[in-house]
Amino acid sequence: MEPEKQLSKLRELAQLDVDAISLYEEAINRITVPLISERIAEFRVDHLHHVQDLNDEMVGLGGQPVPPVPDLKGTLLRGFTAVTSMMGNQAALMAMIANEELTNRTYDSALKLDWPPAQRALIEKNDADEKRHLQWLKSAAKQKIWESEVGAGSHA
Repeated sequence: MEPEKQLSKLRELAQLDVDAISLYEEAINRITVPLISERIAEFRVDHLHHVQDLNDEMVGLGGQPVPPVPDLKGTLLRGFTAVTSMMGNQAALMAMIANEELTNRTYDSALKLDWPPAQRALIEKNDADEKRHLQWLKSAAKQKIWESEVGAGSHA
């Protein structure tokens, strides 16, 4: 793959992770179940690492890092997540699942490209994190974890 296409795709992935950080911040601010907000905070840190690693890779290729600011799509998704999260813990979790499904699809698509080994390894590592996030969120939703938290002050 030519360097310009590599940079473009790495930039797309980094921007997606920047947007995800913003979405996670909205959810953390609104979710009232400590176990959920703690896990989401952990996932947010993963996204911070993704942005840093992808930015380092882009700089190494002679490109510019992605600034830590959501783009238009990210801003719209953040608004959706904020509004949905106001509807309660269950709605916030469902919004996070939708966001992670988008992230998973984007990383899966990127892995179909012909990457140099180091870049492929980075994308595979990030993809594994995204799959772990989605798996946990779906499991929490299936278990209705917001209902089992004693004294969480949650509302479905």
